[in-house]
Amino acid sequence: MIAWMMLAAALFVQATAPRDTSLDRSLFDGRRLAGWVEMGKAGAFVAENGILHLKAPQNHPSWLRTDREYENFVLRLEYMVTGWCESGILLHAPLYGDLARTGLKLHLRHDRSPGGVRAAGALYDLVPPLAQANKGPHKWNALEIQMNWPSLRITLNGVLIQDVRLDRSEALRSRARRGYIGLEDLGFEMKYRNIAIRELPDTDRPWRPLFNRVDLEAWVPDGEARWVVEDGKIVGSDGDGSLLTKEELSAFEFQTYFRTSRHANGGIFYRRNASSNGEEIQIYNVPGSTHPTGSIYGQVPAREVSCRDGEWCQLRMISDGPYTAVWVNGRKVAESWSMASADKGRLGFQNHSDGRIEYLEPKVRPLSATRAP
Repeated sequence: MIAWMMLAAALFVQATAPRDTSLDRSLFDGRRLAGWVEMGKAGAFVAENGILHLKAPQNHPSWLRTDREYENFVLRLEYMVTGWCESGILLHAPLYGDLARTGLKLHLRHDRSPGGVRAAGALYDLVPPLAQANKGPHKWNALEIQMNWPSLRITLNGVLIQDVRLDRSEALRSRARRGYIGLEDLGFEMKYRNIAIRELPDTDRPWRPLFNRVDLEAWVPDGEARWVVEDGKIVGSDGDGSLLTKEELSAFEFQTYFRTSRHANGGIFYRRNASSNGEEIQIYNVPGSTHPTGSIYGQVPAREVSCRDGEWCQLRMISDGPYTAVWVNGRKVAESWSMASADKGRLGFQNHSDGRIEYLEPKVRPLSATRAP
């Protein structure tokens, strides 16, 4: 008992020790939303009297994000709920897709009721809080988030509520390690102030863009489909065909955002070379189909349809020898350890209907030495 009391005291002292804020950079000047981007309908968030105020909530999919991505950092802010409320702070959020499942979400509520991985202070659907330290409505809460992968430590009102190693399980390890910091809008009023960040050195493998957002110079079209660049996006339409990279890739991780018109059919080609047509990750948002979006075509059907036509979604995949895995909006939907094709070839997009598919920010990176998915 004495040992447990000493440990608790040590954690409290560590969590409440004074922090050096001399290198922090303000993310909110108290007067404008400069440095932030409203996603969804504009006007939900306003700056007034030194407070970033979610004054006119729009609910999902509205949210407010930083104007650039972050990897490792110390984030400090204060927040206040004004009544019955649930909301969240988004970490490493993607531009589109399932924000809380692709990145991480610190769940915020007005109360301290039990809820496990959906209690106040939980990493949403992942890790329950060590303690609940949130104050009730109309009181300011002091929050500090230390993200230095694989370590994530969160203190709330001087109490350590999360102390997590993000490399200890696939559920945590597979989450994005870089992304936007976001303030969620779930339909409830929220207030924030004194938002500041200190960036820490990056440690993740960098991504390399496959598309310059201007032209298709690095790509080769094939077939009848029409491929154009519109507003920084690659767009395929009007029949069957493909658009492939000029370079060949092997042992890589790939990611892109995509948006389909109604019943559009297409996919991601990879391992395509002179001796093989390679493999395909299907894009077809039709429940009940044999190979819905995320399927490794002809081999492993996707477990669920995690995307809907007309909405931007995120697709991520790994190709590594006999292994392929696919995530759609943060959900692993297909996986195979028995790929027979050679892990080298060109990568690209397929169009297989009269529909239209848009692709945004396609990028790639080599796999790490550990090959951990």
